[in-house]
Amino acid sequence: MNNNLKILILYFLFSVLFLGISFFIAYISWWRIDQGTSEFFIIVFSVMLCWIGVGYLSTLISSKIIFNNLKEIGFISPFTLVFNNFFYEKKGLLISKRIKKLFSSFAFPLLFFFIFLFYKIVNFVERTDLTYYRIERIVRIDNISYYKGSKRAHVNLKYDKNKISKVIYLKDTLKNIGDYETIVFSSRNPYIMKSKIEYEENIK
Repeated sequence: MNNNLKILILYFLFSVLFLGISFFIAYISWWRIDQGTSEFFIIVFSVMLCWIGVGYLSTLISSKIIFNNLKEIGFISPFTLVFNNFFYEKKGLLISKRIKKLFSSFAFPLLFFFIFLFYKIVNFVERTDLTYYRIERIVRIDNISYYKGSKRAHVNLKYDKNKISKVIYLKDTLKNIGDYETIVFSSRNPYIMKSKIEYEENIK
């Protein structure tokens, strides 16, 4: 195996590693994000990991376009590319500006693409789980809150020896604390939960 191929594989493995870890962390925390600030910061941390993975991928693409032979630059981190004068010292100002411009033109679209891809994946999982593993339950509304003009119900559910607290959008705006709401949730992942009215509107 020549050095050029080894460097390419290194870039690819690092990008896949960071992107894979970021997707996994975000996936297991996504439906618990309304449980508190810790889940929110976990999602933010996963976006940071995704950005690093995108950085390695963008460095690979940019370097491949400009140099073709990766042995000319070796394996470098995106931090070295963005924050240090690595290319300025090695290749001069013109090459340094060109590769940073290329890096930015790939990095931001790739980041938005992977965020969009994650969003589509969780939407698919949510729809699949509520279609094939749906359980219907009537729960008491323990609290009411508002978010961007939408009314939200705080409910508690006991399922499979676990107590699950969840915030769901309340379509029936006349309901208040102490009233009851029909919900649907997944038997595989009870944190995938919606009001029955919202679920029925979404599947139309």
